[in-house]
Amino acid sequence: MQRIVHDLPTTNWCATTSLAAEDRSVVVSNADEAAQLIRECDSRLQTFGARFSYPTYVTAHDGLAVHLRSEQQILASDDETITVTGDCTLGAIWDHLRDRGRTLPICPPVITQQTVAGALGTGTHAQGTGEGILADTVLSIDYLDAAGQLHRIERGGEAFGALQLHLGALGLITQLTLQVTTNSDYVAQKYTTSGDDLRQNFRVWNERSDHVKAWWFTEEDRVHVWEVSSADSGITIDPSGTHTDLNPILQATQQRMGAELRSDDRTIAPQRTVGRFYDYSDVTGDLVEIFRNGIPAPQINMEVGVPLDRFEAAADDLRRVLADSAYRLHYPVILRPTGPSSAWLAAAYDRPTCWFGFVVYQRADGSVADGSVELLGEIQAALAAHEGLPHWGKYFDPVHYDFAALSRWEDFKAVRHRLDPRGRFLHPRLANLIA
Repeated sequence: MQRIVHDLPTTNWCATTSLAAEDRSVVVSNADEAAQLIRECDSRLQTFGARFSYPTYVTAHDGLAVHLRSEQQILASDDETITVTGDCTLGAIWDHLRDRGRTLPICPPVITQQTVAGALGTGTHAQGTGEGILADTVLSIDYLDAAGQLHRIERGGEAFGALQLHLGALGLITQLTLQVTTNSDYVAQKYTTSGDDLRQNFRVWNERSDHVKAWWFTEEDRVHVWEVSSADSGITIDPSGTHTDLNPILQATQQRMGAELRSDDRTIAPQRTVGRFYDYSDVTGDLVEIFRNGIPAPQINMEVGVPLDRFEAAADDLRRVLADSAYRLHYPVILRPTGPSSAWLAAAYDRPTCWFGFVVYQRADGSVADGSVELLGEIQAALAAHEGLPHWGKYFDPVHYDFAALSRWEDFKAVRHRLDPRGRFLHPRLANLIA
């Protein structure tokens, strides 16, 4: 195979897990090269993006790791659309649009180093009940099937909902066109309140604000909230005002984290994710300025989407699970609600959803605290009882979920069989679910 390149990344983004052998990694620079590779090669193919997904679902030790490296990633852009290659990063898209006074019609996620094809394939989202997930901004998708044939499918096409969250199992995404809108400024009101207020009024906050994100410090049952509204809403803030009421909780959280990570170094990434909340204040800016502030850190990241109308009951059950556990989370539960999505396999398919996010940070040696993974299992069981479904790009244990409850589950499987009857793009673990 002439395309093998020996300096391609073969691990996940933080180099804690091997994903591919160096002599089984190939690079293609365009759709023609990718099509030729698919036709010439008889191995299983795993497309590699920025490798942020949980490693279990992106390993390529049993096949070829395919890296798309386009010479030009942003192919066209105007006031209504942007066309990019699958390996273009979300950050590059937003930066390009913002320079022109435009943006995508959704809130950006905190981590934008991921490729657009990978973000689409795993169901990447942010927050805002007036919008869906990233997949809902896509107008057309170009992809190569398992025979190396190039297809273009547009919104409204018969299988478009399958390609919107493709799991890397339907082919190789080469190009996408996304919807564009005018970039606008927002005001972000930040405050800390009680867990009772959260459980009683979370949906009220979302009805009155465009975007809501909350961090639930369950040990103290306190919640840090960002309510973000259009700058034209008439809401005024005092950006010079600094709030210190969260600081004691942050100190306790960092102490617990330090004990679990066996490190008192406050400069490491996990500690900095908590430290950024000290002395918080209201802010103004566009959605990128407000929300794109993630700090990547080695971790087990899990997220479960629960129907928004089940939020109160799900939150009550989650609180009981955490109270009964001997393990203590060393990062707050992250709450991000979105509106309905048209992506068939999204937990938010056809329903407003609240995404409950959980983080277990890894120590320097890659280990995690005893009992933490077991607690993640208990959490999944509790939220699945409220029709919860997992984020596909993060950690989850399939035993807890009823995927057949997704109304388009069998439709997705039928599309997969049609586009890839031999399962060349199907990861072995996914094969247990969608073969």
